[in-house]
Amino acid sequence: MPHQHNIHNVTLTLQYPLGIMAGNTVIRLSMPAVPANNSRPRPARAPTDGSEMTVEELSARTGVSVRNIRAYQTAGLMPPPRLKGRLGLYDAEHQGKLELIRDLRQQGFRLEAIKGMLEKTPEGAWSEYSLISELFSTTFFTVEAPKRKAIKEMAAHWHTTATPEQKERLARNGLYRPVGEEEFEMLSPALERIGIQLADLSVPLDTVLDLQDVLIKHTRAIAKAYVEQLFITMVEAITTTSQRGNAGGAASATLDPAIAAAVKGLFERLRPLAIGSVSAAFPVVLQQEFDRSIQKQLSKKRG
Repeated sequence: MPHQHNIHNVTLTLQYPLGIMAGNTVIRLSMPAVPANNSRPRPARAPTDGSEMTVEELSARTGVSVRNIRAYQTAGLMPPPRLKGRLGLYDAEHQGKLELIRDLRQQGFRLEAIKGMLEKTPEGAWSEYSLISELFSTTFFTVEAPKRKAIKEMAAHWHTTATPEQKERLARNGLYRPVGEEEFEMLSPALERIGIQLADLSVPLDTVLDLQDVLIKHTRAIAKAYVEQLFITMVEAITTTSQRGNAGGAASATLDPAIAAAVKGLFERLRPLAIGSVSAAFPVVLQQEFDRSIQKQLSKKRG
């Protein structure tokens, strides 16, 4: 069975040092009690005194239209409001959940995927997850800026034109975003440069696309394991600690900014470790698979 990373301890003191034990590794990070920097403007947070708001007020606070709020309720992503006569009233939990849905939608997630995520998110932790989503935008883990390029220019390296099937493969593999009919936004220009070098070696375009599909499939599985077993596990521990700190009082609609800053600092340390582990393991595995394949071919020849 794969090793499971379990958080055993999260400690908060006056200076908010974050102590996390994962397996036999203890990670400690001390951050001053200052708000985390975030260039994205945030709508006003919900009140923590238990007061409620109308759907129009909820829309104003989150920037989500009334129409979309009701659509999310119909899709089962949000619970219905409390009815007072014919007036629907929403609370801090509604706002926190809606903020998370909004952020995930902005990052390109479909409603079906968001619904699955929400089912795994601890009750009462919507605002914490929403704030953490704000901290780690769509570019937090990336190392290069996207680049736009015409599909005609991309295919020219193979001295051909892209077929409709090849365009469809690019559109669905996750690393190329269609921009209009004949242009793509490449999320990894470095990978495209590798493709060009393979073209120079006369590797067919379909073979390059096959290799990319395999690469994306397996790196996505690795990324999912890191997110679920490491990053999300730590977030769950932090949100649980935050909720315990509010036990006996009014439910908080926000995550303490100092704790959020500590989370960001911790994730910034984990990011190169996660990315570097793939680079470190791949050469070894590549050599093993090469040797195994050569021995297999030699055995066939001898047989």
